[in-house]
Amino acid sequence: MHTRFHSIAAQVAASLREEIGNGNGSALASERELTQRLQVSRRTVRKALAILRTEGLVKTVGRRTLPAPAARRKSPANQPAQINLLLPEPLVRARPFTALWISQLTELLQANGCRLGVITGHKYYGLRSGRSLAKLVATHPARCWILARSNLPLQQWFNDRGIPAIVAGSTYPGIILPSVDTDHAALSRHAAAHFQRQGHTRLALFLEKILHAGDIETELGFKAGLADWKQAVEPLICRVERTPEAVVRELKRLLALRQPPTGFLLCNSFSYLTVLSYLAAQGRRIPRDFSLISQDEGPFLAHVYPNPARYLTNPTKFASALNRAVKRLLDNDLPREFKIRIMPDFIAGASVAPPPGE
Repeated sequence: MHTRFHSIAAQVAASLREEIGNGNGSALASERELTQRLQVSRRTVRKALAILRTEGLVKTVGRRTLPAPAARRKSPANQPAQINLLLPEPLVRARPFTALWISQLTELLQANGCRLGVITGHKYYGLRSGRSLAKLVATHPARCWILARSNLPLQQWFNDRGIPAIVAGSTYPGIILPSVDTDHAALSRHAAAHFQRQGHTRLALFLEKILHAGDIETELGFKAGLADWKQAVEPLICRVERTPEAVVRELKRLLALRQPPTGFLLCNSFSYLTVLSYLAAQGRRIPRDFSLISQDEGPFLAHVYPNPARYLTNPTKFASALNRAVKRLLDNDLPREFKIRIMPDFIAGASVAPPPGE
């Protein structure tokens, strides 16, 4: 039976294959230990081990899984270049967009003679994760690391040590790692212009309270998009927790203003749904009373009425850009800074219209 390389079991198999290549011939960890360490089901671990058995890399003796004799393995010289992807949560819990670009990237890298290993764990994203990261890099050698959903401490750790790494997202100020991301500045400028064309002069931008590197570009782009329009007032920048309760509290505060905003650029599809449903509960209609735009796509937005105005980054384009970044880094073998930005597609929808009274 053919097993797709980008399945979760194949990702686990790739990680174990790397361990076997660097091991000393001792038994692998038990299925239970692998389940806990890799944060996948035991069924997935068993599928991964089955893949390795068909490749002749492991054999089962009693209850132990042992690496096969070295003569049956590929020599390191013939092995593909190892690329490791770091995620905070297991792949099965990743958002659809993330899962799709990882799947596409796996195939692109494989075609270029590389192998992608996916490693997950919140312990690598903490303020004091240096020891865990040092152990990870030592036990999972790679030509290049891809840092997804990275925070400043994680980027800083790889940056300071000169370890070849690419940020799947934006970098924070002072970080000189290569990065691939949506063009947040261009997106927010475009959104500001779209509101302007409909006559909105009072706008609000919702961002998450936790500062994401791309949020800096979003805020600057949104303000720049309104700077040359004399009728527009300074946009309201709202940083709130990701919970629906926090979004509703901030929305209530804005609506209580003497001149509340009439247009909202929302940081993600979840915030969009919260704002839309709260306004509907208050008897407010979109876009008759307020106009909304979501900065990203969510699978459920296609089923929301009215059709939301939103931005869609194609996961295939994102994976292709990351693949180019990996090739560029491997060719130079240096983690020098360069940026690849992707302008998302705009779905105009029906959630933006002239403000009330116009």
